[in-house]
Amino acid sequence: MNSRAKRQNAFTLIELLVVIAIIALLLSITMPALNKAKEKVREIICRSNLKQWAYVFSLYAADNQDSFPQGDTTQGGDVKAEDAWLLGATLPYYKNENLRMCPSTRISQLSPGPTNHGETFVDWGPFPTSSNKNQWYDSLATGSYAFNEWCCDVPEGAIWWDLPHQNAIRKITTEGASTIPHVLASVFVDTAVEDTDVTPSNQEHYTETYNASWHQNAMKFYCIDRHNGGINGAFVDMSARHVGLKQLWLFKWHENFIKRSVPLGGWPDWMRKYKEY
Repeated sequence: MNSRAKRQNAFTLIELLVVIAIIALLLSITMPALNKAKEKVREIICRSNLKQWAYVFSLYAADNQDSFPQGDTTQGGDVKAEDAWLLGATLPYYKNENLRMCPSTRISQLSPGPTNHGETFVDWGPFPTSSNKNQWYDSLATGSYAFNEWCCDVPEGAIWWDLPHQNAIRKITTEGASTIPHVLASVFVDTAVEDTDVTPSNQEHYTETYNASWHQNAMKFYCIDRHNGGINGAFVDMSARHVGLKQLWLFKWHENFIKRSVPLGGWPDWMRKYKEY
């Protein structure tokens, strides 16, 4: 083959640029679909994690007369902290620490602190570990989900912080189990939600800095758009499903929770785009 034939078979610069442009166009069309598909897979894995949490608590209840752990009490009873707190009590029932992590989130880069809140796509924590790092709580320093502290079998006579005993949901066989949230996506490790809790304000939402604590306006910790307009959650009946943000006030968080179609203070501007349920 002579040199003239070789030149005729080669790409010209213009042809090469056209091919590159076509590839770039195809990528711009397909990448959003691929990203959406990847997030859908992550959401499915997250929901699977929560389904496994439902099984974990079911196994615990089967060994403890259908009861939940006793909860994090400040005094009273003879149960050690690791056997009372929801995360500690369930440690014997699972081995994979990734069960506490949503695949859509990443581990926080903050220094350890006692009240480190996460963000929509950042895990809560890290919390301080023991000096020799061989205590039961050392593996619990970070995660993506929160545990409903109302689901606990508080010992008689124990001081349960300042929470009223009559609100406790003590048994996994409680009536209305399908409407009782148990383990859900969150920016903090545990909560005691009240029906008076309000939504994150516009500023709190956009800065992801929440004026709340685990038992004061704790609903803000769940009100995050982690999965397509809502979060994933596991319920006491062992179901796991997607929860829209405006559904959060319609569940039975504790025995005397007053359900609200609209929370006190109404919906802030950032939430107006979400579906009503």
